[in-house]
Amino acid sequence: MGNSLNNASNYSELAIYECGREECIKEKMIVLTKKDYHLFHYVYAGKGTLILNNKRYVLNKGQMFYISPQTDAIYYSDNDDPWSYNWIGFGGTKADEFLTLLNVDIGHPVINDTNKKFKGYFTKITGRYVDNGLIDLISLGILYELFGEMLSDVDSQKESRNAKVVVQLAKDYIYNNYQFKITIKDIARNANVTPNYLSYVFQKEEGMSTKTFLIKVRMEKALALLKTKQFMIKDVARLVGYSNQLHFSNEFKRFYGYSPSEVD
Repeated sequence: MGNSLNNASNYSELAIYECGREECIKEKMIVLTKKDYHLFHYVYAGKGTLILNNKRYVLNKGQMFYISPQTDAIYYSDNDDPWSYNWIGFGGTKADEFLTLLNVDIGHPVINDTNKKFKGYFTKITGRYVDNGLIDLISLGILYELFGEMLSDVDSQKESRNAKVVVQLAKDYIYNNYQFKITIKDIARNANVTPNYLSYVFQKEEGMSTKTFLIKVRMEKALALLKTKQFMIKDVARLVGYSNQLHFSNEFKRFYGYSPSEVD
């Protein structure tokens, strides 16, 4: 009974059926026979090619590839820099749900380990199998940890993409309204976020505060107008959102190091 409980293939929600690692020789080709379960391969050195669903994918160190159940696949190592990889065969009632959340399927089989977090989980699972001759319950726990790490990575990427959208909305609003008396609250409201969140993501993405960016846009527009020699300083101030000429002149000098009247 104890032996059965410690076997990672005997669980229904998530199970591991096989694992291994290989340092491939040049031109080694695998023509995979259809499996009843999912497969992950992690490339930890070299490079190679996957042919799946009539599409070709070239993979390098730090990438994973996925093969779904009942799928034909061919993969082979590069001639000059043959790959080495770990693999895990897994299934269970939760496997499809995890893969859906990760946006991994036959049409999207390549996963990038951008932050180099995933390799260690593969190493631990295959290492335990080599040492013990059994894919045990601890290995199954490690697979859960791997999925947790991958889902966390997806969430971070979503957050980063969302932050870029927020910053772009803020920048667009500034470009379209710099000539008016707008506030950070106005900019944040247009991006549908709080001023504090806007300040955080703007600083992170642009390396400057939202206020600094607004001033930068206004000063660049002001300099362009002054160089035309067609406007008085008070008119330029008004055209870039300043009702007070003295305030504008001080801001301009602080930004460029010289006053508006010194523009050639």
